[in-house]
Amino acid sequence: MPALLALALLATAQPAPIWLAGDWEPYSNAFIGLRMLHVDKNTLSWKDCSNASFDVVDSSDNSVTIRLAKGSTCTLDDEPPTHVDTVRFTLRDNHCDLGVSVYASPEAAKRNEPSAEGLYGKPKCPTGPSSQAAASLSTTTR
Repeated sequence: MPALLALALLATAQPAPIWLAGDWEPYSNAFIGLRMLHVDKNTLSWKDCSNASFDVVDSSDNSVTIRLAKGSTCTLDDEPPTHVDTVRFTLRDNHCDLGVSVYASPEAAKRNEPSAEGLYGKPKCPTGPSSQAAASLSTTTR
């Protein structure tokens, strides 16, 4: 019976939305040190964490919140390094800009207290970062 339960849980795992998949480059100072972000349907690679598994904990048309698997080595580029637990991605109207909020714990995410916020963008987007989107986000770690 436990094997059937595990299989049922795997079958109901929610993948990341299609719009999130691919490569994203940092536009904000807060994330320059983390370099390129690559997202697949259930893993992300970012700085020193490669193919870190995640679960989607909340999703809407233009926003998705993920929680990295326990044991993930993803950290921010601050001193001492902040462990990345939960990440909220928000796709902007131009479909080129991605607001990224990083949280050190599920509790911090519930309180909307990010450790860092910034902007990423699609590498081949013709406009670069939307000035309105860039202006609305902090570009420093907290």
